Amino acid sequence: MNIYQKLQLFIVDSIVGLLNVVLRITNQIFFKKLKSEPNNILIYKIGNIGDIVCAVPSFIEVRNNFPKARITLLTSPGVKSAIGARELITGAWYIDELEVYYADDIDTINKKRSFINQLKKKNYDLFIQLPDDLANFKTLLRNMVFAKLIGVWSAYGFKIRTIQLFKKTQVDYTKQATEVESLLDILRENNIKIGKVEYAFGIPEAQKNNINNLLKEKWGKINKKGLVVAISGGGKREANQWPKERFKEIIEYLCGRYNVKIIIMGGNADVSNAELMTQSLENENYLIAAGKIGILETIELLKHCSFLISNSTGTIHLAAAVGLPAVGIYSIRDVPGRWFPYGFQHEILYHKSIDCDYKNEDCIKISIDDVSVDEVKLACDKIISEINFH
Repeated sequence: MNIYQKLQLFIVDSIVGLLNVVLRITNQIFFKKLKSEPNNILIYKIGNIGDIVCAVPSFIEVRNNFPKARITLLTSPGVKSAIGARELITGAWYIDELEVYYADDIDTINKKRSFINQLKKKNYDLFIQLPDDLANFKTLLRNMVFAKLIGVWSAYGFKIRTIQLFKKTQVDYTKQATEVESLLDILRENNIKIGKVEYAFGIPEAQKNNINNLLKEKWGKINKKGLVVAISGGGKREANQWPKERFKEIIEYLCGRYNVKIIIMGGNADVSNAELMTQSLENENYLIAAGKIGILETIELLKHCSFLISNSTGTIHLAAAVGLPAVGIYSIRDVPGRWFPYGFQHEILYHKSIDCDYKNEDCIKISIDDVSVDEVKLACDKIISEINFH
């Protein structure tokens, strides 16, 4: 790292620090400290599958610290077709109530006013913001005003974690804590005691039975010593997706060398690619689950797998949540570490220092295409050797 790059990182750290000082002072002006344990807590966390899964350990720690409080999660996946907290944690023991809204629920002044008035009637005494990793000053200040308008007594969590300045230098020369750890740190900074990282999802017995039946119909009884490899080759952004033809090569390699069974994960949009990836395999060697099961069933199905190979998607965080090792194939979209799956059992492939500015989708795509088939093979070999060792 040269002096110029060190100066860039110093500027980034200084701006983030200064903005957070302003947010802390504003928070002290707007809100007071609670004199007793909170009775009615509102956690604000928006996002899709990966965002919510990474926040689950934080939800659990809030519950552990305030076992008698009523805890509500205010959340939004964005548009109504998106998957988020409603599909993931409805009925989970650590959340008493879900308040889910969508973009078109607050797209006018009158709708916003009605939304605020409805929440104000709930009389929350503590507001906990679990911010997005790229939440900016304007957004966090707006959320602070929102918390004030709904009448909460105390609030915290309004913290900027990074800014999109000198991105190439940040990606090339820094590493961040995972999203799971970063959110827990925000709670820790506000005197929430943090224990062992825990996940929990309220998977109904009917859905567990659906997965058991799906596997039984396909393979009968799975040999416990056999390898079952999950593949998640899709993703929300095209530039984050490793080429499907390379996934196909990996699948053929694993089937040829290790005689694995393959399960293709994903949604309806991933079905055609799943068929491409498995077209050279015998029918008994693979199961296409893409488009056939829901998100909780996906979690249950991952429990039956040996490891996962995945792009940066929600699926890789679901794997981490059930303790499943993963080979993660990542682009330079984010600073290393932040959106890596939680845990030490994973093999992450991530190329940086490429000859572009890291800002546009074409550049991001170059970085993930730069990950070779041989690298992924070696990562799979390593995980398989560790599985066989244990």
